Amino acid sequence: ESWIEKTLFYNEAININLDNDKTLLNKRDLFYKNLLVNSFLDIKTKKEIKISRKEVSDYYNNNKKSFIRSQDEVFLKHFVIPTKKEANKLKSLLKSNKKGEQLESYIEKYKPETKTIKRGFVNESLIGFVFSGSVGDILGPKKIKSSYHVFNILRKNSKGSVKGLEFVYDEIHQRLFKTKEMHLLNSFLDSLYISADIYISPEVGK
Repeated sequence: ESWIEKTLFYNEAININLDNDKTLLNKRDLFYKNLLVNSFLDIKTKKEIKISRKEVSDYYNNNKKSFIRSQDEVFLKHFVIPTKKEANKLKSLLKSNKKGEQLESYIEKYKPETKTIKRGFVNESLIGFVFSGSVGDILGPKKIKSSYHVFNILRKNSKGSVKGLEFVYDEIHQRLFKTKEMHLLNSFLDSLYISADIYISPEVGK
């Protein structure tokens, strides 16, 4: 339906010759030019920049202070169940600590969210009680609006503790990539200036 509507509007735009409007054509050309530039830079950086596991590990070991937790954290599975009966059944299955078809069907049906809750988060008044639990505890069901919530605490981390490398690996990888990307593009740009023999007057911008 959306595609049909856009097609109808597009046809009307053609009927009033908007496809020949100079302002729109300039915007189109500028968009395409920027698209080509961004695609080129993306291809070049991904092709030439490599980040090794050792580089990530070395960065982590040299910058651990930047990965200190600023708040207490609870890492948990969060189930949202429509009825109290279903929520209590799930809680019993989780507490039994036995894997089986019934538990798997609940997990498949309700698709729990695995996430980190930080002290001071916006909904702490509703589910802040998870901080009083211990690792392995199954908490709830807690009724919030029309649903029942069950929490399985997987890990707790205290304020001031250092995040493990496995939790910040992607962040470090991205930091290293951005640094190498900046150096690569600056060097490449310098070579383009030289080969193109471009001169920028010092009067420009005054």
